[in-house]
Amino acid sequence: MKFFMRLAGIFLCAASILYGGGAVDKGSKKEEIRDTIVVHGMVLHGQVMGLGPERLSFKLNYAEGINHIKYSDIESIRTKYNYHISYKRIDIEGRVVAIEEGEFLKVIDSEGNKRTIKIADIDNFVMSVQDDDSVENRIRNRFPYTKGSMALGFEIENGNSKKDKIDIQINSRYKKAESEIQFYLDYAYETTETENTPKVQNKDELSTFLTYKYHTTNHSFYYGTIAAEYDKPRHINHQFVPSAGYGYRFKFDKEKWLEPSVGLGYATVDYTGTDYSDRDFAVIALNLFGKYQIEDILLIRTLIIDGFMLYYPSIEHSEKDWIMRANLNFTVPLFDFFSVKLAFDFINDSNPDPEVGNNKTTTKLLFGVDF
Repeated sequence: MKFFMRLAGIFLCAASILYGGGAVDKGSKKEEIRDTIVVHGMVLHGQVMGLGPERLSFKLNYAEGINHIKYSDIESIRTKYNYHISYKRIDIEGRVVAIEEGEFLKVIDSEGNKRTIKIADIDNFVMSVQDDDSVENRIRNRFPYTKGSMALGFEIENGNSKKDKIDIQINSRYKKAESEIQFYLDYAYETTETENTPKVQNKDELSTFLTYKYHTTNHSFYYGTIAAEYDKPRHINHQFVPSAGYGYRFKFDKEKWLEPSVGLGYATVDYTGTDYSDRDFAVIALNLFGKYQIEDILLIRTLIIDGFMLYYPSIEHSEKDWIMRANLNFTVPLFDFFSVKLAFDFINDSNPDPEVGNNKTTTKLLFGVDF
């Protein structure tokens, strides 16, 4: 427990020290284009950086940092930059000319058509290549429906003992209208070596899943998932669990939700060596995903708590054969594209080796890039 408390303290200190808004480059003399918003009677000039679930990100001209403003506080908005807006399988470029009820944007597209767009329906909002032709912005315009993060942690130790350790976590989502594809990957590798002992491989493990969802409404969906992994120290050569079923999202706020789902699947487990028999069994697929985002808390602006649990008990012998994988993350965005993450991974399954056991918990501190 002391170890976890110490690690949590390090995590919060790192977040509070590193957090800060990115510096804003001053425009050139010929730069006259600017977006304008009015907040509680105050006129602000600058650039719209993005649309979040609850707030608009706005970079002021000739100022430090980025402001995150609640939609309900914005009285009016008018952009002079052109933006690439994706919503309900529609892609347009245009300028925002008004906001209504804190929920709708009035947009005039490049052809002069007036559109009313619900903010909650917007999948992507980035500056048009017409106004920003940087490589980064071109990529964002090229892949407007893809979002995610890639986090990395590593440790290299030299001396009487040597240690090489790396952790990689990738979480991405492609969302376009009723179709959604989610990809998750978690890889860990670690070796240790001393002057008197040979190199020992402590970790070589990969866990991943790919999910397709078809949303019948804003809250309900059908899904198909294939989960796969290997874990050499735990004698798992490879493991596959395809499943399909139905799920529902209970939404308490735009960034506060729980998403349970239930289905059927089939697990195939192949063990290394010949000491243990491979296993195949039909399973009930019980999944739970969730997210809870907290704004304006002490020391840091935003704290994101998210995670998942995949539980596959055997239909015939649930007390004998089962697989459970879970992940819990505490993420603090530091800059526009950079974040620090404290991750907990939980494993529980019917491993046949008593020395390995059924349970395994891993705690990691990762630094990541959001895209």
